[in-house]
Amino acid sequence: MSNLTLYIGNYNYSSWSLRAWQILRKTELPFESVMIDLDIPGYKQKLLQVSDAGTVPVLNVNGDVIPDSLAIAEFCAKAVPNLWPKDPKDFAEAKRIVRKMHEGFDAIRREAPMNLRRRTEGPMPDDCLKEAEEISAMWDELLGRHNGPFLFDDWTIADAFYTPVATRFASYGLPRSVRSDTYISELMADYHFLEWEALAFTETHILPETDAVNA
Repeated sequence: MSNLTLYIGNYNYSSWSLRAWQILRKTELPFESVMIDLDIPGYKQKLLQVSDAGTVPVLNVNGDVIPDSLAIAEFCAKAVPNLWPKDPKDFAEAKRIVRKMHEGFDAIRREAPMNLRRRTEGPMPDDCLKEAEEISAMWDELLGRHNGPFLFDDWTIADAFYTPVATRFASYGLPRSVRSDTYISELMADYHFLEWEALAFTETHILPETDAVNA
């Protein structure tokens, strides 16, 4: 059996780490998590010791390094095929929206960084609100085509990629439809997400600039 070590950032803030960790937990493969505190003196050097990318998450598989959340997801999908939808059209659609999340939505990333301990409802920039509306509309359309409670009926990698975004809606009070709000509740009630969230609530490390957003 492969020896798996997943290097992650802080539970409260590292959205990409949450995605990879949750997907790995769904595979039920045994792995070790190593957390690296972000934005402290020397943290970049620690990241570069793990991989040349200098970012998290990173999955080490018997010495081979996978330094990207989407690549980690694909590794997991090879081990557990049902992590993607079985229907070919749904599979292609899931791949498309995961890629969209992986490469886009810059405003919501910038203006509403993941902060699981945060709850605020102050005004947000227009570009962030526009992306929130786009995401909510996309969720509504997919949920309307399937029986739910997830985007493609059963939980898939697509839901993992949108879980950190769902937490932003909750953290910053971003507007969403009733259907999207129900979906957010489903994502945040997931057993493995609750496990991660509990770790976030107990860690003491803070990122002052992130905590200052919409203070």
